[in-house]
Amino acid sequence: MSMKQQMVKTTGITFLAILILLGGFPMKPAHAQSAQKATWLWNTQLIASSPDEVLQFAASQQVNLIYLQINADLDASVYHSFIAAASAQGIAVEALDGAPSWALDSQRPQLQSSLDWISSYQTGASAEQRFSGIHIDIEPYLLPEWNTDQASVIAGWQQSVLDVAQTARQLGVEASADIPFWLYTLNTADGSTLSSWMMKQYDSVTIMAYRDHADSILDVSYAELTEGSDNGARVYIGVETNQSEEGNNISFYEESAAYMNQQLAQVTVTASVYSSFAGIAVHDYAGWSAKVQQGTD
Repeated sequence: MSMKQQMVKTTGITFLAILILLGGFPMKPAHAQSAQKATWLWNTQLIASSPDEVLQFAASQQVNLIYLQINADLDASVYHSFIAAASAQGIAVEALDGAPSWALDSQRPQLQSSLDWISSYQTGASAEQRFSGIHIDIEPYLLPEWNTDQASVIAGWQQSVLDVAQTARQLGVEASADIPFWLYTLNTADGSTLSSWMMKQYDSVTIMAYRDHADSILDVSYAELTEGSDNGARVYIGVETNQSEEGNNISFYEESAAYMNQQLAQVTVTASVYSSFAGIAVHDYAGWSAKVQQGTD
């Protein structure tokens, strides 16, 4: 490391320390839990064909939370077996589902069908086989209606969130969701930011802070980390490993696993001063495991 790099590093650390001493960040209490590490698992066939491989990877990467896609065509016993094995390994598993259209009133029956499946599954599973939460991925800004009637879409999105939260409460599990990093720029009808409103409904949110450098990841996360601290919410910072058409700076797809780990370690250190920071979420198992495998070939 050059003298200039040492000076920059030292200055950065000193500046961070000063901010902490002056109350510049919402600080974590001394008893706060350590950061978690999560991942999304969309391919449900993997829990039937290679569950041990999935869990071995999770152990190797210190994953303790999996957002697992639900699949009504897969026998419930497959989920029973996988979740029980994950539980024995100290890994929580949340039921994952979602679609952009679930924000539309006309498509809410699809959301309800998913929630009904989760409720039925929980009823038929033993304690160690049950999902620990419901994790929803609704991205209505991908719909054409977002550009023509945004206010109505947002109102419908809010109703869907309330439905998810209500079901989670009835089941005694947590409710969580993925949100874009810019959601704080939108307001609800009552004037609060949409991200802040979401945090009040969910037990945790995962920011899709898709960038490939620690500074950039943090830059797009600060606003919602601050809101999370203000609202007593738990906030995960999500990153991408799959190839993106939005540019090379969006995903870690082009970088090595070692580089990604280095950047995420920096994110964790800096974000940990926020009381809201819950951990890192890596999207997704397929892209992440492929990246790690490339590093061992």
